Amino acid sequence: MKTEKLFQAIGTVNDEYILEAAPKARENKPPQKRWVRWQIAAALIACLIVGTAITAYAVETHRFNAAVTYLTSLGIKAEDLSDYSRQQIYQAVEVLKAGTYNELTQKMLANASQSTAAEAPAQVTSEQIRKLTPTMTYKEVISSLGVTQDIGSGIYILVYEVDGKYLVNIPFASQDAQLGVTGDKLLKALKPKQ
Repeated sequence: MKTEKLFQAIGTVNDEYILEAAPKARENKPPQKRWVRWQIAAALIACLIVGTAITAYAVETHRFNAAVTYLTSLGIKAEDLSDYSRQQIYQAVEVLKAGTYNELTQKMLANASQSTAAEAPAQVTSEQIRKLTPTMTYKEVISSLGVTQDIGSGIYILVYEVDGKYLVNIPFASQDAQLGVTGDKLLKALKPKQ
């Protein structure tokens, strides 16, 4: 009975009032095609810019490493090149490849000729090699065994002549790197002198 009265009351209410009181349904408009296209275009341009920058950096790094490799093949140590800018290194390589010299290349080559490395392996005894410890650095080995030939390029590989019959190679990644093995293990790695 109560529902009948309710329906009768609603029936007498004007439909305009009911529509006015009802919440408005929002229309979900699809995004405009033009706006989506602009977003896609902006994303593609950003990818292109980032890709170009990464490629340029990779090419520059490769070019610089090739220049450093060329200069180290001429006897200039990589550590000595840290005093020069990338542009100076590129310029020096171009000048040297052309077969000419300028003030910069003469300075680089002069520094290379002042290198402390010997041209031939230093002679040591097996007792001196046995005294080497794993914690010794590049400089400590040189001070203990003497200046010798360094055949490394980018890393240090010291070559010593042991007892006049054998050669031993002692590698170091840097001047601060440690030997990492005992002298006895180095003696097991001796190579006959040729």
